[in-house]
Amino acid sequence: MRPLNRNEQLLALALGGALFLVLNLFGMRWVADQMRSGRAEIAQLESDAAAARQLLKQKPFWVARQDWLLAHQPELYDTRTSRSKFVEEVQASVTMSKLQIASQQPQADEQQGMLATTWIDLTVTGRLEAIVSWIHALQQPGKYAVVKSFTLKQADEGNTMELHVLLGKIFRSGELTAR
Repeated sequence: MRPLNRNEQLLALALGGALFLVLNLFGMRWVADQMRSGRAEIAQLESDAAAARQLLKQKPFWVARQDWLLAHQPELYDTRTSRSKFVEEVQASVTMSKLQIASQQPQADEQQGMLATTWIDLTVTGRLEAIVSWIHALQQPGKYAVVKSFTLKQADEGNTMELHVLLGKIFRSGELTAR
């Protein structure tokens, strides 16, 4: 092979420099993309770690809730007596709250896993304050009452209101255990 003359050396140097610049341009773009995806991955991991720390902070609450639920399990479901017992409880609480039952209609029971729900379609009338306090008292912890839907409207010109509510009570159909 013959030695390169001055023009050929300059051309080879220019071609080598251009090739070096093009490779650096693509290489830097690849490195920048890798850094960008790395930063996104780090941000996602930091977000996941913050969420995990938040869950760990809430652990005492959920453990206490689980302990309470295990200590205060819903009543055992019995197809013959659960509905009538629930209806009697509702009637007693309505009477105690100085409300009147306009209509009541038991609904079909629902079974979902280890829990069963007994439903009653109920219409009560009375003063607004009495209705609100009755609904509030009904949904206290340990009573396992569920308000699925309700409609509240004024019954007459005074302060008498009419509440139409689909009310349920949760029973257990088996033994609830800690997981």
